[in-house]
Amino acid sequence: MGYIDLILGVFFLSQTGIGLLGNILFFFLSIFTSHAGDRVRPSDHILKHIFLANTLVLLSRGIPQTMVSFGWNNFLEDHGCKFLFYIHRVAREVCLSSTCLLSIFQAITIIPSKSRWAKLKARVPKYIGSLCFLCWVVLFLGNSLVPLKVIGPKRIRNITLSYFGYCSSSPRHPINSSLYALIHAFIDMMCVGLLVWTSSSMMLYLYTHRQQVKYIHSSRYISRLSPEKKATQNILILVCTFVLFFTLASISSIYLTLFDVPSWWLMNANVFLDACFPTFCPFVFISGHTHISKLCFVFCERN
Repeated sequence: MGYIDLILGVFFLSQTGIGLLGNILFFFLSIFTSHAGDRVRPSDHILKHIFLANTLVLLSRGIPQTMVSFGWNNFLEDHGCKFLFYIHRVAREVCLSSTCLLSIFQAITIIPSKSRWAKLKARVPKYIGSLCFLCWVVLFLGNSLVPLKVIGPKRIRNITLSYFGYCSSSPRHPINSSLYALIHAFIDMMCVGLLVWTSSSMMLYLYTHRQQVKYIHSSRYISRLSPEKKATQNILILVCTFVLFFTLASISSIYLTLFDVPSWWLMNANVFLDACFPTFCPFVFISGHTHISKLCFVFCERN
């Protein structure tokens, strides 16, 4: 194990550990607040699924890559590799779809009451739970072919097919690989485009609303945002963070798919970018949700 591998091992261990701590803590705190009688917004239900998906992404990608950096190569058998890559793909796409759903829901929440879409305000919250559950089911079924593309490194003799140092990819046809990468990239970019569109709509509405009330109320009143608008601003920060890291991770994933033997730096960069949003998500979220922030403070004080 070289000096650079040791540094990467410590780095991935820190990134994964911080991310897991934050996501697991907020996942259980959000469950606790819902059972403690606090007012729970429908968006909080979506965030539970995001925290859970983030945790699975870090467990299925961060921990194995940390072990590889510390010199533990080829530690998984065939079934372990298939399961790990399958869970990672599903969790990654659940995180994308849930974040997209969160942005859409928040955009509907701030729709003016006079708008023709205002009726959705009362209807959409009733289906949030069902939509989140449907995302898991659809993505579990839609990624059922992923295990067929991954095999344990001990089953093949050609070391050039080693993938991330602990699993291997089956031989791929160049045209099929490119088509597969383009289809997934197109779907991902559609979701990212929807996120950008809804976020832009929310920012435009907030700016327009602020300009309208500026001539009606005092500047002191304007400086205070309603809870809904504060939540919207926090969602915007969350979405922008997600779009940035997810786009960079998707670009690196396309390169990994196109090359049978990707460079060592590219593989590590992909793992780092893939874990960025799951790591930072809880800490972006804590600044805006007062009821969970207070509960976290109380919990820390008691311990």
